Amino acid sequence: MADELRDLRISKGLAAKDIVAVVQKKYPSFDKSVLSKSEHRKKYGVTLTNDIFDAVVDEFAPELKEAYKRRRRGGHRLTCRITCRL
Repeated sequence: MADELRDLRISKGLAAKDIVAVVQKKYPSFDKSVLSKSEHRKKYGVTLTNDIFDAVVDEFAPELKEAYKRRRRGGHRLTCRITCRL
């Protein structure tokens, strides 16, 4: 998700403060340094929750929402299937 966040910000030409303003509606202590750390997940280990990433996508790229959800879920239609073998 971190790579997707950085790719979304760069492709749409968004400033970091625009994304921070959206996230601060739910998490008031979120700032640009935390955004930078979440964009460099492998270095810092900080990730955004799925609901926050969805809020950012809804705000800036609603046409890409379904593609991001499908990528995150893996694109499987039947996700709750139990099988057993005797």
